[in-house]
Amino acid sequence: MITLLALSLSALAQQSAAEIIEQAKQTQKVDNSIQQIRMVLVSKSGAERVRELEMRIRRDDEVLSSYTRFSHPSDVSGTQLIVVDNPDALDEQLLYLPALKRVQRIAGRARTGSFMGSDFAYEDLEISGADEAVHALVSEDAQAWVIDTTPSADSSYSRIRTTVSKADYLPRTVAYFDKKGEALKVLTVEETAMDGETVIPVRSVMRNLQKGTTTRMEILEHQLNVSPEQIPDETFTASFMERNG
Repeated sequence: MITLLALSLSALAQQSAAEIIEQAKQTQKVDNSIQQIRMVLVSKSGAERVRELEMRIRRDDEVLSSYTRFSHPSDVSGTQLIVVDNPDALDEQLLYLPALKRVQRIAGRARTGSFMGSDFAYEDLEISGADEAVHALVSEDAQAWVIDTTPSADSSYSRIRTTVSKADYLPRTVAYFDKKGEALKVLTVEETAMDGETVIPVRSVMRNLQKGTTTRMEILEHQLNVSPEQIPDETFTASFMERNG
């Protein structure tokens, strides 16, 4: 991981917004990991619903694939999502719903829908942005860069504003604006942990400013650099999802 210990402040200032965003994406990419995650959905009234899931991530050269399976509560147990990060195209997403007993592809307008009733949209789970996205440096100080991204036309957002830490290139806040240009929701990294040289956002919160709802994501356990045999290729297939529904 590239840090300020390896680069001078003057060199960092010369980076373009696109280069900073790309480095931030690379920082978030980990090789072959398994994570146990708690998702907490908080309604406008403050009522909470807790969901538990496991995420497996595998990298093969420049392709990063993730497999997510919900285990709790019973009404979502067996729900699975596969995301394949294609560097030069939109990510491929496959969803398995136990009630339907079939795999469906998340594409087009479906990408803008809510992921499992949370404040995250399916498009928020994508790693690679479309080539049409345009990045602009809004401001910077000694601690962070603030970058505005205009996504491709098929996004549900008109603008995304990211604050990237200069210390570790980890995005600390991501603000999303709707098609009218109004603030829609904000993702905040509230707590991080170090595993070797890898920074892990162990607690993140997505707040929907228009609905008044919140989703907390907490990494309870994680294993980094596990062997490829622990996450075989078949994990990222429709047939695997059907067998494990």
